[in-house]
Amino acid sequence: MPQENYIKGCSMQRPLLLEPNGFFFWKSRFKTFVKSKDIDLWQVIQNGDFYFEVKDEEMKLMKETPYELLKDNEKKQLGKNEEAKMTIYNALPCKEYERVFICKTTKEVWHTLIITHQGNSQVTNCKIDLLTQEYKKFSISNEQTINSGFTRFNAILTSLKSLDPGYSSKNHVRKFLRALPLK
Repeated sequence: MPQENYIKGCSMQRPLLLEPNGFFFWKSRFKTFVKSKDIDLWQVIQNGDFYFEVKDEEMKLMKETPYELLKDNEKKQLGKNEEAKMTIYNALPCKEYERVFICKTTKEVWHTLIITHQGNSQVTNCKIDLLTQEYKKFSISNEQTINSGFTRFNAILTSLKSLDPGYSSKNHVRKFLRALPLK
């Protein structure tokens, strides 16, 4: 496969597979992948399925529009619902698929994955607090290589950014340099 179409297990046709303990990395890459393919798919994942309804004058209720009465562009939008679900399914290993296959909509699937791997807002806030403490206390021991220290530091920053999109600190480089052992 040509290099430009294949980067570390992620082709341009298929999203990166969710790996155990790699949710934050996967979530960011998956979101970018979907948006780059079709922004409507991301809207379905975030906001729920496209749905068309008509008013039943007889019963004075709203009901789903029969497929035969839909316009071509509405039929295409309904197709986005299944395309979005298939995109997520293609990025999940069997164990994760079994967890979400009973969900009716793609939004439910996404929400289930978020709650399972990130937790609710209380859990997220606790994780942010723990990561912030880890960031503040970060240091590299004399026995540790700069590479392994940087990998650990970067994992903390990536996790923080994933949990708190508003998180920013302009002093990451200084923080890392101060953590280096004096040799």
